[in-house]
Amino acid sequence: MKVGFIGGNEITDGFISDFKNNKMVTEIHFMEEDMVKSRQIIKRWEDINYHVESTAFIKSIDAVIVCGNHKKNHEYIVQAAKYGKHIILNNPHFLPIGIIRKLEHLENEAGIKIQIGGTEKFNSAFLAATPFIKSPVFVDVARLSQYSPKNNTISVLHDLLYKDLDWVLSSIKSNLRKISANSLSVTGEEIDFINTKLEFDNGCIANLTASRVSELNLNKARIYNSNSILFIDFLNRQLKRSWKKTDYLEFDDLEITVHHDRYNQFQEFYNSVTNGNEISSTIPNFLNTKEVLDLVLEKIKMKTSPFVK
Repeated sequence: MKVGFIGGNEITDGFISDFKNNKMVTEIHFMEEDMVKSRQIIKRWEDINYHVESTAFIKSIDAVIVCGNHKKNHEYIVQAAKYGKHIILNNPHFLPIGIIRKLEHLENEAGIKIQIGGTEKFNSAFLAATPFIKSPVFVDVARLSQYSPKNNTISVLHDLLYKDLDWVLSSIKSNLRKISANSLSVTGEEIDFINTKLEFDNGCIANLTASRVSELNLNKARIYNSNSILFIDFLNRQLKRSWKKTDYLEFDDLEITVHHDRYNQFQEFYNSVTNGNEISSTIPNFLNTKEVLDLVLEKIKMKTSPFVK
């Protein structure tokens, strides 16, 4: 597969590094309007094909991976879809909803595959846990980032809470009935901490916490099924299961084949393009998760608004 990158950043650099010894990728192409970022990528990876013109770039590839968030990239993404190129959107939050809807239409019209990144669905621990997630009754998730002044650029809502909310909504096969949410702003006006409680029609409750002002880094989840409990450590890619065996509880450390999330993500994408396999993170998934994120934000605004007594 001939792969092209739009945008040059650490995500681009990571993917290119993975692809250098990946037999699924035959050619690597790259386009970035920011010359400073372009030079950094070209200097580090001298054998990639650099383009300054979008049409020639798009015609040279089979699939495009969008890593940058420049406004000019909107038209490049749509152009790629119209040319029948498959797409990975690593950060869809920067795209207007109108562009997302247009891409959803083009995906069906052009018969292309569009995968959404920025989710924990490609974490090796979660992939190993998926077969054991059966009709959960309670889900408890904590995503805590160690405080650093650099964290002020991280959105607690879109960069942290979204990662877990996406897989939680996909894992609970029921309609969402009620949302409760609280937030704190510690370092400034932006949100530093969010806790949200989701209640579903089937009785399941999900409690999610996201913070960028923690003492330590922690990304863990507990999933309570009717007859077992799963303990997922996303950060260390570990999975444990507790389940009832006759009159006592059995505790297992489940085996995981550990790969970087980017590897798992591209493996799924490649299998979908070449073999027609399903994609776990789609535009409808993203739109559904974004809708719930917006509702969480509305709940928070209702509590903090000076017009609400």
